[in-house]
Amino acid sequence: MRAPVHAVAAIAAFAAALAAQVPDPAPLPDRPFAPGVTYDPAIPTLDRVTGHDFGHEVSAHAEVERYLQALAAAAPGRLRLVEYGTSWQGRKLWYAVVGSERNLGRLEAIQAGMQRLADPRGAAEAELEPLLRDLPAVGWLANCVHGDEPSGTDAALLVLYHLLAAQNDPVVTKVLAECVIGVDPLQNPDGRDRFVHSTRAARGRWADATPLGAEHSQPWPGGRVNHALFDMNRDWFALSQPETQARVRTFQQWWPLLYVDLHEMGGNSSYYFPPPAEPVHGEITPLQRQWLQRYGRNNARWFDRFGFDYFTREAYDSFYPGYGEGWPTFHGSIGMTFEMASARGLVFRRRDDRLLHYRDGVHRHFVASLATLETLASDRSGALRAFLQHRRAGIARGENGPVKAYVFPDRGDRTRLARLVNLLLAQGIEVQRTTAAWTPGAATALRDGASAAVELPAGSYVVPMAQPASTLALLLLQPHFDMEPAFVAEQLRREQKRRDLEFYDLTAWSLPLLFGVEAWSVPDAPPAGLPRLRAGEGTAGATPLRAEPPQVAYVVAWGQNGAAALLAELLRLGVRARCLDEAFTLDGVEYPAGSYVVPVHEQLADLHARMAALAASHGVTPFCADSSWVDRGPNFGSNDGLTLKVPRVAMAWDRPVNANSAGWLRYLLEQRYGVPVTPLRTHELGRVELDRFTVLVLPEGNNYGPILGANGAEAIKGFVERGGVLVTLGSASRWLMEKEVGLLASEAESRQGPKDDKGKDDKGKDEKGKDAKPPADAKPDGAEAGKDVPAPSKPFDYAAAIRPDKESPPSTPGAILEVQVDRDHWLGFGYPGTAHVVHDSAHIFTPVKLDRGTNVAIYAPAERLVRAGFVWDDSKRQLPQKAYLVHQPKGRGHVVAFAEDPNVRAFADGLNLLLLNAVLLTAGR
Repeated sequence: MRAPVHAVAAIAAFAAALAAQVPDPAPLPDRPFAPGVTYDPAIPTLDRVTGHDFGHEVSAHAEVERYLQALAAAAPGRLRLVEYGTSWQGRKLWYAVVGSERNLGRLEAIQAGMQRLADPRGAAEAELEPLLRDLPAVGWLANCVHGDEPSGTDAALLVLYHLLAAQNDPVVTKVLAECVIGVDPLQNPDGRDRFVHSTRAARGRWADATPLGAEHSQPWPGGRVNHALFDMNRDWFALSQPETQARVRTFQQWWPLLYVDLHEMGGNSSYYFPPPAEPVHGEITPLQRQWLQRYGRNNARWFDRFGFDYFTREAYDSFYPGYGEGWPTFHGSIGMTFEMASARGLVFRRRDDRLLHYRDGVHRHFVASLATLETLASDRSGALRAFLQHRRAGIARGENGPVKAYVFPDRGDRTRLARLVNLLLAQGIEVQRTTAAWTPGAATALRDGASAAVELPAGSYVVPMAQPASTLALLLLQPHFDMEPAFVAEQLRREQKRRDLEFYDLTAWSLPLLFGVEAWSVPDAPPAGLPRLRAGEGTAGATPLRAEPPQVAYVVAWGQNGAAALLAELLRLGVRARCLDEAFTLDGVEYPAGSYVVPVHEQLADLHARMAALAASHGVTPFCADSSWVDRGPNFGSNDGLTLKVPRVAMAWDRPVNANSAGWLRYLLEQRYGVPVTPLRTHELGRVELDRFTVLVLPEGNNYGPILGANGAEAIKGFVERGGVLVTLGSASRWLMEKEVGLLASEAESRQGPKDDKGKDDKGKDEKGKDAKPPADAKPDGAEAGKDVPAPSKPFDYAAAIRPDKESPPSTPGAILEVQVDRDHWLGFGYPGTAHVVHDSAHIFTPVKLDRGTNVAIYAPAERLVRAGFVWDDSKRQLPQKAYLVHQPKGRGHVVAFAEDPNVRAFADGLNLLLLNAVLLTAGR
């Protein structure tokens, strides 16, 4: 049946109107990436290999891999492809090395030459000068460490294509003649593929530019993090992730002079390249700062040529040594972060209504990369000499500086100590070990800065400062580093006006403090001839288990991380163990509270063999007790103890959980301590049979209430009342305090008003909260009886008038604070009375009353509170003796609430026992 004439006309008019509309999004820009350059057709384009051109699609890992292999096959004499590691999910990590055929033919010699410059000790000028004349400048471009910042990867593929195929580009000719360039196109393949899948899955017929459209709004946890939910741009010295470990090994094979880490930022921005913003760490040398200026100026010339907007010296600082630009910088490279405005997909509508295409990001990263390589190539010799100068200065620091070595005595938790030593060794920091006792003339404790005479026993670990890596060693070991006074003053000014602050990351990260190990700096050179350790040779020194099994039980002292790992594995195997809650003395040896006993009767048939193997792997030596007679303290069968349950741990997973917090928790429990973890979707906690678990953990996360709902809250409360253990971390603990939840009798404090020197606050109250009024019969000064005296006028207090009635305390930017730990409570078992924590929030929680629970850890008094980093003066007054770790019983169960996440970035090993005490020693009490 034919349509009526008027209907046909309407359809035609509608079609014409559609054709006349400007498509949204607009067509891709067709501006050439490198105007005027012709390309060798023998080198394949991305389109020929994957079916999409540069910048037309977000390439997935498999497509990146195929293109790299195609380039390597097309130009084997100028590109070498190297598989350097594997991600958690089994995806291969690749880097490509590009250079002239001459340089590609001698890569092993180039690596050896760079390694010699990196450690020039004992080298004569006659050995080094030929290297400085002949070696190419090694540069490195690293892309997509955050999987949802994708344009760097496709830009890296374009850079490789351009370097191989460009036929009339003098920049390429210069770069290939003077340099060897390493390109890591995809540092985080697991996160990237998660992002690629989500954005492609949400796409319709056209790519959608709507900023909050599904293409741009990623499902939890997003593509930024790797499989383990770690931010790998902050993992460089923590070395917790296999991808980071592989990158650090690669770095030390090549020692690049230039290391660029390419990122993305918010879509409404432009492009950032160095010089960096303040604070710039004082250990970044004047010469390195000059190089940053040179790179920035040349990048600016290229961006001006293309008409690209950019900014420098804003937002992105260079203070924290765990970044992809910071860690290389402190080893002597010129490390840089580049940031491109992100389309977070193929197209993004900016606030000004302009469209930002993915191709725009690829183009700008491509231009910045070429400009940077041009700067390196223009002064190959200067770059090599600057690197050598930095490494020599590291040696001179230890020869002439006030600190000649950092020393870790062979005592305390040797399992923690061994892990710290191996962590330093893995990143190229030299560590030695004493063969006899050593008493230096003076020493300073890193814990509190006190000077003392100390005897360092044989077997102590020594980090000599007369080594090329002394800058990085100093950064990781010394507790505190000041920021520029002008920067601090500006933050004070901003905070007074409640403006956004410019702290970008943690302001303290000292590994000895966070590992909780004894450490000293000494002004004396270490004894000559100490043996130098190789990677992995740090050891807890545990003696092997005796050959014969004990007649009664194995006894393991609590207080070492290795003892907790051993216990977790034994419980997982079904081995029975009992923890004693008071110290006891057995066979002349004192065991601290929390030590556990593993009876030999009615256990696994091969218990002794398993115990021997597990104890060796975890660096502890259980005592083989042939008698249960205890000299002092509770007996093995005392009621003052607990038969431990097999830990069955569940954790909240998905929104509103902070992905990093979830990742740190799961990584530590599963990978470090062998405790299986079951993730449960937060919105389904009201439907799950929680009684299957002994422990439920809520990681950091804001606004649990709306996601959990009433059913979820009731399910969790019921779980606790029936005997479950609920552990909350940081901001999750605030949910417990909500009136309708009522699981924690604490309160999140607001900011305190300043008090005058008479103890009155700004509202006219004295310290006891009473009105600060004079007595009724009091007379003003100078008043006479019977005469009226005008009341003195009080000046208007503008600062008090504009202060909000109630607001959160100022947020502490990642400082290290001391807490006092209750050693009598099982959650404090294993601690000497204090610990060091990272405070990285505005949380200040009131202590609970004695009849409601126990404040297991509280912040130290003001004079001992701050161990490292920046803390606001108001917080220094308000934080002391406030709650850090609270235990509150509820029915037959327990609530364990942390004010901060103790698992921060998996490098605070000294706090692991606080978590493990909750997971292993709490259920069933």
